[in-house]
Amino acid sequence: MAVDAKTWADMKMILRDLKRPEIQEKFKSVVIDTVDIAAAACEKYVISKAGVDKLKDIAWGAGWAEVKAELEETFRAIAQMGYALFFISHVKDKTFKREDGTEYNQIVPTLGTSYNEIIKNMADIFGYAHQIRTEDGTKVVLTLRSQDGTVDTGCRFKYIRPEIDFSYEALVDALNEAIDKEAAATGNKYITDDKNQFNEQSSDLDFDDLMNDFNSLINSISKEDMAYYAPKITHIIENVLGKGKKISNAERGQEEQMSLIIYNLKDLLNTQK
Repeated sequence: MAVDAKTWADMKMILRDLKRPEIQEKFKSVVIDTVDIAAAACEKYVISKAGVDKLKDIAWGAGWAEVKAELEETFRAIAQMGYALFFISHVKDKTFKREDGTEYNQIVPTLGTSYNEIIKNMADIFGYAHQIRTEDGTKVVLTLRSQDGTVDTGCRFKYIRPEIDFSYEALVDALNEAIDKEAAATGNKYITDDKNQFNEQSSDLDFDDLMNDFNSLINSISKEDMAYYAPKITHIIENVLGKGKKISNAERGQEEQMSLIIYNLKDLLNTQK
């Protein structure tokens, strides 16, 4: 099932949905297509939240630190819920220069270098799917370890085959083979069968409509219940807009943040005391 997450606020709302038992029962895998778009949306979200024009305008490099934290916390949360997490990026041919001045080319993701390092650190398998010619025509293969260094790939499984057919069955076979080889080489010291457990939204947002929605939700709370909800509402707003901020501090251009506040507020009000 494809969900069109057009903003980072959409992504955060999807994350909340993924925590629901009925969703966890239905789906086993989550695919981010493409991670380039997700990274750009995350950066835009942080810029808007800070009320600046560019990420570098946030002092002391705090902008990049927040983007990195947003990406890592969101994607790790998905993996820790037990979903298999896949990232898709396109590729480009990039020229690098060695220390002696000579140059070489390598196939790398189109994702920016800093973002790419974040994803690589999360990934167990960092592969390259591509076509090759065979006697019978062409077929798609998955390179897991580049033998000559011409492709940026890698794998946490030491004994994985360098290249396999691009299919689920071939990957399962290659992983089982790599695990068996590692178990034999280490006396089964580091191998276990135990598993580590740890709504689509519209992007056509109008600031005035969102503010009216927020005020309507607040007005729906009785005076008797407001004492209970007030600190929780403050926490929701500060978590999105920043410490000490109120809804009145929201500005045009922060519609994405407003939509997230409203989503979280609705979730709070729908939850029984």
